Amino acid sequence: MVLLVLAIFALPVVGQAHTTLSSSTPAEGSVVAETLEEVVLTFGTVIEQGSTMTLEREGITYDFEEITFSSEVMTGAIKEELPNGSYTIQWKIIGVDGHPIEGEVPFELAVEVAEEVQVVEDSEVKTEGEPVVEKASATEEQSAQATETTEEDGGNMLITILLILAVMVIGFIVFRLLKKK
Repeated sequence: MVLLVLAIFALPVVGQAHTTLSSSTPAEGSVVAETLEEVVLTFGTVIEQGSTMTLEREGITYDFEEITFSSEVMTGAIKEELPNGSYTIQWKIIGVDGHPIEGEVPFELAVEVAEEVQVVEDSEVKTEGEPVVEKASATEEQSAQATETTEEDGGNMLITILLILAVMVIGFIVFRLLKKK
């Protein structure tokens, strides 16, 4: 019975020993409409030195000007203006437990090209082309990232609950078999 109690409390810890990406800017699957100046990855553990990330597009790797680490956050400063297209952030980190973990974050870059302004004889200013799309506010982006993080946390909680239930069912079966003898 003591072993059963220990197993119940040990399984959630074992199941969550390795960390994952908590959030990213740009977010996975997002369409970025502004010039991208940096990439920010936030993890569920402290990141050790030696962790890396690159930005890739159609087989071309774009190096970061500088990659900085701050506890659970890895930030890469982009040194050049990137052309529009599909990108993937490839990351590899070393968590505080020493285990390497890797992953990727795909996103789209769709920055509108600035239109030239023409001055008409009547001193009116006109722009040609499509209307400018409104950019999402920082609050909306943070809200979306918080929702993603909450969904990930909910998945971890579900796994933990299922593991506990499985251990309890196995423990009950073992208890019944031992009681019959």
